[in-house]
Amino acid sequence: MLTRLLILWLLSERPLHGYKIKRALDEPGLRFWFPIEYAAIYSLLRTLVKEELVVVAGSEQDAGRPPRTLYRITRSGRKAYAELLRAAWRRLPKAGDPFQLALAALPDLPAEELPPLKEERIALLEERLRDCDRLARAAPDRSMVERTRATTEAELQWLRGWSGAGEE
Repeated sequence: MLTRLLILWLLSERPLHGYKIKRALDEPGLRFWFPIEYAAIYSLLRTLVKEELVVVAGSEQDAGRPPRTLYRITRSGRKAYAELLRAAWRRLPKAGDPFQLALAALPDLPAEELPPLKEERIALLEERLRDCDRLARAAPDRSMVERTRATTEAELQWLRGWSGAGEE
């Protein structure tokens, strides 16, 4: 759903070709907020064309490069885009976080490894907070920054107070 929503969002601004979509999403600011697999862009563009949510709007050629197909969102695509935005509000993210499984499988790790792993995760969460602050200006909306900070700080608080198996 994220890749579909991102492509329709970008195309709602103006017609683009696949490489420009990839470049836009590869900018550090957007990549932090929307990590996706870039291989999916072109196949999803073809799917969106088949679904008539996007149409081929021509081609664009930079000097010395092969022509690139430009895509434009359709009226149906704008409706689908709006529905995806509403669906994002109505659906919680899937609970399938690998860290949840790591917690479920605590007995499968040696107890002496847990304190350093906990400290490593704390450092990663602290780094995420720093990245969040550093890339805040690149966020399309301030509420994204606030939400990311709140969820990261909540996990940090939980993890710092957690006394899991193997801790004294």
